[in-house]
Amino acid sequence: MKAGATRIVGLGLTFVFLVLAFQRVDLRGFLDELRGVNYVWLLPSAVCTLVGYGLRTVRWRLILSGAARAPLSTLFPVLIMGFATNNLLPGRLGEFWRAYLLGRKRNVRKSFALASVVVERVFDGLTLIALLAVVSVVIQLPGWSRQIELFAAAVFLGATIALVVLLWKPAIVQVPLKRALQPFHGGLAAWIETRFETFVTGLDPLRRAPILGLAALLSAGVWLMEGGSYVLLSRGLSLNLPGNAELPALGLALVTINLGIMVPSGPGYLGTQEFFGTAALGVVGANPQAALALVVISHAVQYALVTGLGLAFFAHEHLSPRDLAPALAEPSV
Repeated sequence: MKAGATRIVGLGLTFVFLVLAFQRVDLRGFLDELRGVNYVWLLPSAVCTLVGYGLRTVRWRLILSGAARAPLSTLFPVLIMGFATNNLLPGRLGEFWRAYLLGRKRNVRKSFALASVVVERVFDGLTLIALLAVVSVVIQLPGWSRQIELFAAAVFLGATIALVVLLWKPAIVQVPLKRALQPFHGGLAAWIETRFETFVTGLDPLRRAPILGLAALLSAGVWLMEGGSYVLLSRGLSLNLPGNAELPALGLALVTINLGIMVPSGPGYLGTQEFFGTAALGVVGANPQAALALVVISHAVQYALVTGLGLAFFAHEHLSPRDLAPALAEPSV
């Protein structure tokens, strides 16, 4: 699908999800909730979010242990620029930006760097599924939530199996791939084979059990910080939930939002985040207006923090998110 068509589809889905999110609430009541929020809690919530991105950076550095190892001072701006690009452009292009920028700074192939980003996403997905399993013990999940859980589990467990194969039995994929490409000489066939070999090499650090365990632990820390930002922000308004239901409810919202934004949408997940967040909080009977206010404010804080930092880092590098297409056209090192 061409970039223009992708943008139109994304914007269309954004509009649909925004309509679905707002049709559940009384607009005047929602505006009253926004006016009544104690915005003092924005600062600790933003700090919690920032710490989460710091932990992401430490995890990425761990996954990159070896040929592409880089200092945190290099990786943090690259990571933030990637997430800022996801906020500004459709199609999760920020993942490719991260791979390109890391390759440019550390003189490694893009496919090597991209392997580390793929591994990150798998760790994130498995952590969210584990959190959803814990939440489901406390909260009776509705049918749609179960479907999201099963779909996400299938996607991320499938990706995990593929990674396990590439880590410990890469020949299972390498041999058939070489045979399939054998009739073709040079050109695209050689490019595919080289990129695949580099991708597999990029997984090498994960063959060490201590690195796998620490990466899993850091992933738990990342999502505890993400959840903490919701909990802190919720102190500034009233969801009208029983005390023993509030933490599981916010956990459900966190998981549902982050699995839900796998659905294609416009830049910054606008609409998607609001719809899935309010739907999750509605399961436990939260005040609809307060639930939407919480999700909207949380989304705004995260967007402003990450996008603002990302644009500052882009300016320092004399780059723009829109430079991605010509950058990816450059040959890999």
